[in-house]
Amino acid sequence: MKMVLIVGPRERHAELIRLMETAGVPAYTELTQVNGAGLTGKKLGTPEWPDRSTLLFTIVPDDRKAALTAALKHFQTKLYPEEGLRAFVLPVEEEL
Repeated sequence: MKMVLIVGPRERHAELIRLMETAGVPAYTELTQVNGAGLTGKKLGTPEWPDRSTLLFTIVPDDRKAALTAALKHFQTKLYPEEGLRAFVLPVEEEL
C-alpha cells in the first residue's frame, strides 16, 4: 500500500476530490486552509500572503497508485503556474 499526500490550491479542492473519486479512490483525509511556502510562493492566510492550500491524503493499494498519480499529473497541466500542486507517494509499512 501507498500513502499519497496531495498539497494543492484551496480553490481547486472540489476538483481534487472528484479526481480522486474518478481514479477509484473514495477514502481520504483532508486538512483545509493549510499554510506554507514553496516553489509557487507563500500561502500563509495573511493580508500580505492571503492564499492558503488544501492538503489531502489517502492510502491506496499498489494497483491504484498509478491511476491516481497519472490523474494528478494531468491535473497539474491545467493549473495556473502560481496555483501549484505537489503530490508525494510514501510507503505504508503497517496498517492498524
